[in-house]
Amino acid sequence: MKKKAGIVFLVLAVSLMICSASMAGNRAEAWSVTPFVGGYHFNSDTRLDKALIGGLRIGYNLTEAWGLEALVHYGKDNNYYVVRDYDPRGRDAGFDDDARIVSYRVEALYNFMPDKKFVPFLAAGVGGRNVNYVSNNTYDEDSTKHLVLGYGVGFKFFFAEDWALRGDVRHLFLPNDRLHNLEYTLGISYFFGGKKPVIPEPEPAPAPVVAAPAPAPVVEDAPILKCTDTPSDLMVDKDGCPIKVTVNMNVLFDFDKSDIKPKYHDELKRVSDYMHAYPWETAVLEGHTDSRGTEEYNIKLSQRRVNNIKKYLVEKLGVDADRLTAIGYGKSRPIASNDTDEGRQLNRRVQAVMETYIKKQQD
Repeated sequence: MKKKAGIVFLVLAVSLMICSASMAGNRAEAWSVTPFVGGYHFNSDTRLDKALIGGLRIGYNLTEAWGLEALVHYGKDNNYYVVRDYDPRGRDAGFDDDARIVSYRVEALYNFMPDKKFVPFLAAGVGGRNVNYVSNNTYDEDSTKHLVLGYGVGFKFFFAEDWALRGDVRHLFLPNDRLHNLEYTLGISYFFGGKKPVIPEPEPAPAPVVAAPAPAPVVEDAPILKCTDTPSDLMVDKDGCPIKVTVNMNVLFDFDKSDIKPKYHDELKRVSDYMHAYPWETAVLEGHTDSRGTEEYNIKLSQRRVNNIKKYLVEKLGVDADRLTAIGYGKSRPIASNDTDEGRQLNRRVQAVMETYIKKQQD
């Protein structure tokens, strides 16, 4: 009998899946009420046959896919046979009794393809089952209670927006006595509430685009250049004048010293970057002193200073020595007063001004 029931439900499920179409189905936050009827098969060890059952499911969809349900059903087996240990007629005998079943569970459902017309699902839950045995003779009523663990499959077939045909099959395990039961039901579900899909209104057809007439071409006056004799191999600005790059160097020294302080290394690195970027340019390095000391001594001191700058650029920073000219001017070209310490410090210097015009890149 179990095999026949399973085949019937399988055929029904496949048939409905084949004819299913896309439709607003299992919607989120909706409630459902499902009255149902079906059958209940007992473990063979209980000497119970099968019972016709009827009941009710009440569910709530947490999302389109996940839902919770509570169910209760009632059934009756009129063919329960029990062997009594005592017979008022003086012998053992068997009697037909009624077995009345009340079952209740809470289940979680996972719905596949919830937005389709045909929605298959998995279910699992926990609950209880009471069986009351009522003798048709003079014996008192007896009952048993069991914990029930259930799992199984089912489907919902939406034949209208809020209505669905529903089928369920559950395997029920009763751990108290290690019994296995089978339950199968068919019902009608009604859904209410929840989030119904919003069908967007069709957008109005766009208005025809009328092409604007093409504007008449604008003839701009040719720019008037300030520089008209710029060599053709130089880059120019908007006025036609060559673009010039200028780098200034100014390194100061202590009194009567010619060594380069580390704080000026970045200054010298800027000079070497310039010389490497414009390899056609040369530079003149000029050395100076303050006014203290003789002219002859200061000429030699300023030359030592400028020579040290050139040596650093060549040996440390890779500048070609032939592109650098080092000249010591002594104390003859002060830029500040030699009457103060601040002025004399500014005069103890090596400086250079390097300018070049940027050439166009050759193809």
